[in-house]
Amino acid sequence: MSGVSEQLHTMPSEAELEVEHRLANVTSQDTMRGMFFRSVKEAMFALNGQVAMEECLQECGGVRTFVDLFAYPAGDFLRMARRAAWRMEGAAGGFEQAMRMLGYMGTAVFLGSQVGKAMQVLISGTPKRVIEYLPMAYKVTTPGGGACSVSFPDLTTGIVSFERDFLPRPYVEGSLEAHLKQAGARSARIVGRMTGPLSCEYELTWDF
Repeated sequence: MSGVSEQLHTMPSEAELEVEHRLANVTSQDTMRGMFFRSVKEAMFALNGQVAMEECLQECGGVRTFVDLFAYPAGDFLRMARRAAWRMEGAAGGFEQAMRMLGYMGTAVFLGSQVGKAMQVLISGTPKRVIEYLPMAYKVTTPGGGACSVSFPDLTTGIVSFERDFLPRPYVEGSLEAHLKQAGARSARIVGRMTGPLSCEYELTWDF
C-alpha cells in the first residue's frame, strides 16, 4: 500500500469489508478469467507505473502474464484488486472510488478481448440491449459464478442481480457504468447492494 502499511490500515471502509468478506468465502475451486487480472495490471502500470504494477503482481502467486480466457484463482484477483485500490485511493478519493475506477477501466480490456469484440456485435444499440445480454456475458467471463438475471421496471431503469459473484460491488458498478456509456447512455447511475453472502443487486438508471 502506498504510504501506509497494511498493518496500520486499521479502519477499513464498507467496500474494504466487502472484499474481506468475499476473500473469506472464496475456495480453491473459485476462478476468474485472465482478462480481469490483465485489466488491473494495465491500470496500475498506466496510473502508477512499474513499481505499483509489480507490487500488485506479488498477490498472484508468481504469475505475471495473463491469458484472457484462462482461469486463475479468484482469491488472487481479490487480493490484487485490493492492493491496487489501496495504491489508488489517495488520488481517487477513497477505496470504494478506486475500486469503481478499476471496474470502469477494466471494461476497455473486456471490449478489446476476443469475447468482448464478439459481444459488441450482439449488444450494439441501446443501454437496454446491453443489459439484456449481461447474463450471457457473465456466463462466459465468470464460468464458476452463479446466476445472473435482469429485469426492467421502466424504459430507463434496469435491475441486474448476480449470485455467487466474487467481483467487488464498486468494481461492478464501475464496469456497468462504462458499458452503459459505451452504448450511448447519458447520466448513467448505478447503485449496488448486497442481497446475500455472495449476492448483489444493481439498479441501473440512465438518460437518452
